[in-house]
Amino acid sequence: MSDTNKTKNPDIVNVFNAIQKINKGQSVDNAIQGFDEIKRSFIFLTVQEYYRKYLNTLEITKKFSHKKSHPDGIVIIQIAIIMIFFSRKPDHAIVHDAVEFGKSYKISGFINALLRKILSEKDNLQKNMETHMVDSEFKKQLIKIYSSRKIYDYIFETLNKKPTNYQISYDDDVEAMYDSRVSILKNFDDLLSKSWVQDIGNYECIRSVRHLVKGKKILDCCAAPGGKSFLLSSFGCEVTSLDNNKDQINKFYENTNRLNLKLKIQEDNFLTYQPKEKFNCILLDAPCSSLGTFRRNPDVSFKIKEMALKDKQILQLKMLEKASSLVDENGIIIYMVCSFHSIETIEVIDKFLKKNTDFNTINLKSDKLLKKNDGYFINPLSFKDYGGSDSFFISALQKKV
Repeated sequence: MSDTNKTKNPDIVNVFNAIQKINKGQSVDNAIQGFDEIKRSFIFLTVQEYYRKYLNTLEITKKFSHKKSHPDGIVIIQIAIIMIFFSRKPDHAIVHDAVEFGKSYKISGFINALLRKILSEKDNLQKNMETHMVDSEFKKQLIKIYSSRKIYDYIFETLNKKPTNYQISYDDDVEAMYDSRVSILKNFDDLLSKSWVQDIGNYECIRSVRHLVKGKKILDCCAAPGGKSFLLSSFGCEVTSLDNNKDQINKFYENTNRLNLKLKIQEDNFLTYQPKEKFNCILLDAPCSSLGTFRRNPDVSFKIKEMALKDKQILQLKMLEKASSLVDENGIIIYMVCSFHSIETIEVIDKFLKKNTDFNTINLKSDKLLKKNDGYFINPLSFKDYGGSDSFFISALQKKV
């Protein structure tokens, strides 16, 4: 079914259309952007729960269906199950909309029969919906990096927990809960005038290189919407911020104006960027799979495709090579990604160092990081008492004199 008449479409149709876009590679935010504003919140929350409980609803659906069931029909039923268990819509209205939508695929009878069976066992299925289920490939990759059972058990137990939002203060704040800078943001309307939204794990990564970058001239690549640049500026760095995404650059300017800061912001492609002089330091927060944001973006846990990750690695290595040409003698490259997959983390640094023997790694200062080969991962247990964090990888590379 097309996206036409989105305002008039039943919720289940809009959610289905959003999921189709996400499964083709779009982010959740981009997938729901085209829908009427009044509908977006419900679509967003339903899509999030769809992916958080994807394996649960698939197991329930398979229990009542057969192997040759229509694949789109399975998705419609999974969405309906999510709405039955997590929305306030009456069950009969959800079934009605699902059945009507099923007529588009000539499977209305199949959907009607299955949903009525599910409703008849709703109370018994509640336990199924509460069970922690983890995608096998996602689980394998997490255990590969976080070999401590205590760590990965914690991750699996909190996998479906909604993430905590944090705000970072430009200056020290006596009321901050961590490092005099980090506070929980319960409502975005409560964002303080000299603060911005940033994950506590991301903050910790930048904090861990503070001793390396303080007072230096630094280029922040892929900088928009600005959180890392603001933090570097607060550490006394002379920051040049670069990004080639116009929409994100516009948000960057909005955030900079709100914070009343003056930064050098440039819209340019890093791979073709030609500055007049070299930098003491380059922060490369490289494009990646975003696998480390699995609580914030639960769809990523079902998108672990080796070929796509290797394509990302090719880009990440190109960007590291470019960075190596833009740092001066004794200069530092800080490589970061919000991913835990070895292809985007350990392997990238290993390949770069084998080719660029004029670079060494530098030890970082943080008891919140776990060292693995030539880089560090955020320890998920470090911020357990604050509400958890996304997963990040960071490595600092210094050019030999």
